[in-house]
Amino acid sequence: MEVMSKNSQILVFDFMNQCHRARSGFQAGPAPVIFNFFRQFRSIVEEFKPNRIYVVLEGRPVKRYELLPEYKATRRITEDDPKHAELQRFFQQKDQIVELLSTRFPVSVVRHPTSECDDTIYNLIRYSSTAIPWTVVSNDSDFTQLIQEYSHVKVWNPIKKEYLVAPSDYDYVTWKSLRGDSSDNVPGIFGIGDKSASDIARDPDRLSKFLSDVENARQFERNYELISFRKWTDVEAMDMTSSSAEKDWHSVKTIFDSFGFKSITRDDSWKKYVDSFERLWG
Repeated sequence: MEVMSKNSQILVFDFMNQCHRARSGFQAGPAPVIFNFFRQFRSIVEEFKPNRIYVVLEGRPVKRYELLPEYKATRRITEDDPKHAELQRFFQQKDQIVELLSTRFPVSVVRHPTSECDDTIYNLIRYSSTAIPWTVVSNDSDFTQLIQEYSHVKVWNPIKKEYLVAPSDYDYVTWKSLRGDSSDNVPGIFGIGDKSASDIARDPDRLSKFLSDVENARQFERNYELISFRKWTDVEAMDMTSSSAEKDWHSVKTIFDSFGFKSITRDDSWKKYVDSFERLWG
């Protein structure tokens, strides 16, 4: 990983999180998700003015599926679901966004084949050789782990427009391992809710007593492994891929024009749009 100056800042986008955010808002035209994504993307880049940008894609978390085959099963949509057609349109636009970012924007689009975006972001930071400020753009509270471990990392919620704040008196992963994660279909331990989980997590003696029960310990250990970020080995790190783009704003403008993105591509707006990224070409 390259060394950057002290005043540098690295901006990291949780890509699917940002894409799902782009599903709301302006909905006219043939590609509203693409329009919303690139308008929001530019706004955040302009606000933070980073020296480098990573856009991190999802891989297939094989290890987590081995631990819990039902992991994230509640997110699956079958072909007979009324939402299926809309989701396919979303995925088509998502792929077009990835193609544009990978080939025409001064960002590194990265993906690890067997790691979720969260794990890839964690390992990018872990393998970084210096304590350069990093800002992760996501409203996923699982990134609480990052700010509890690394003092030079912040997490920006682009919906609430505020930084994520970590609890100061208990470990986030311990807490979540106790109460589970319904969004990822990770079951909590029976009888444990948010308050009891926080009470147990902040009291080492109470936690030790709770985990003296064999079944509680089994579920906790499984959940802890599912929820905590997975550290890559050096060999695994080599499997991460990164894009290499070519500077061609004319082709980007042509594509945007074909979608009818007039508010972005008219002369005054287009210059401002390009200027937000131009300094990143190096």
